[in-house]
Amino acid sequence: MKKVLSLLLCIALCFTMLVGCGGTTNGDKDSDTKAETQAETQAETQAAETKEADVATEADVETEADNGIDMSETVKIGVLVADVTTAEALAFRSYYTQYIQNQYNVEFVYSDALKDSADEKSAIDTFITNNCKAIISFSSFDRMAQIDQCAKAKVYYAVATGTLTDEEYEKVKTNEYYVGAIGPSLDIEYQTGYDMAKYYLDKGVKNFAIFGGAVPYYTDMHIYRVAGMLAAMADATGADYQGAKGPAIVGKIYETADVKTGSIGDVNILGYVGGYDMDDAWFGKIAEVAQTSGLEMILAVGNGSDFFGTAVNGTDVKIASVDAYADSYGAAMDAGILDYMAGKFSASIGPIFAITYSAALGAPIRDNDGNAVALGQGYWVATSPEQFKEYYSVDNSLDAPAYDKADLDTLIGSDYATLEKFVAAYTFDEIK
Repeated sequence: MKKVLSLLLCIALCFTMLVGCGGTTNGDKDSDTKAETQAETQAETQAAETKEADVATEADVETEADNGIDMSETVKIGVLVADVTTAEALAFRSYYTQYIQNQYNVEFVYSDALKDSADEKSAIDTFITNNCKAIISFSSFDRMAQIDQCAKAKVYYAVATGTLTDEEYEKVKTNEYYVGAIGPSLDIEYQTGYDMAKYYLDKGVKNFAIFGGAVPYYTDMHIYRVAGMLAAMADATGADYQGAKGPAIVGKIYETADVKTGSIGDVNILGYVGGYDMDDAWFGKIAEVAQTSGLEMILAVGNGSDFFGTAVNGTDVKIASVDAYADSYGAAMDAGILDYMAGKFSASIGPIFAITYSAALGAPIRDNDGNAVALGQGYWVATSPEQFKEYYSVDNSLDAPAYDKADLDTLIGSDYATLEKFVAAYTFDEIK
């Protein structure tokens, strides 16, 4: 009996173990099935994502193919500069060499500081010898000679931060190697000088001095800025400057390449300095003008606090200038020396690069009549240290400049309407 019971117990135990093992096997099968289902779902999701990525990549390739631009070859671009030391010049150079050059397959080759048209010609010869496909010029001793020299060598040429006169433009607008100019037009330069002077005339300032910069060298933009200053004084007093009012003052300055001191109604021009001699006599004249009895404001076409800052430091005389958003000018504003800044932002030279690069790659942008580009671009005006700091924080960012690669990509290989709309929206608020 014991043997029978033992046998039955053994059979029951084996059956229980089999049932237990069978339950466990079914559980593993359920887990495996669930895992397989999850794996299949993940595989389907990954396949869908890969397909979407492939579609996006194909779209990018199609876009590049549509505009027909091959960017694989490094393009050398020569840069003509007359100024290599000022804050503005250094800011422009940083934007090209430290930002643009890292974003595009391009190499910038800079000239030394150019002193005259002979230097410009020599620098262009060097660029041509070094296989530059295009030249962007910040130097204006002889624009027409520069354009002619480049066209003969079949090298594209563009004007940065400047403009041609109407007469000059008419002569070269159909030249296929003249890309164009993007920068303050002469009308904008005139208005910039006018607005600067008017800002202080409206505050009741009566006694001014003027720094004319390159007026003695017949540099158009400086002549127009000074003419605007004088026109504002004439309008405010109902008087005239040397028998002229408004834009007619431009012609008066061209006659002598100088500015006459004296009174315009009840407003006084107590001193004037022109040129960039930068010798002892020249700096002596700057100090003399800055210390003139009764002087309230110095209106400068450029480099205002650079040249007059030390001379007015510790006095009540303030400086207004056309310059750039650079650290040294911010310090001058914080110190109460520089009071007004009409500044070019460093990334303003982005659009002229984009269309020059586009031309060098075989996709030139011309206006609706097939002529070279001629677009005006103005300044950011700061009248307080706080406003200056806000502009400076944007303008001096090489991580996120005012015009970044995404912006410029919209211009390369585009059309004139796209370019015109982009350049017209140049104010700080529009760009921000």
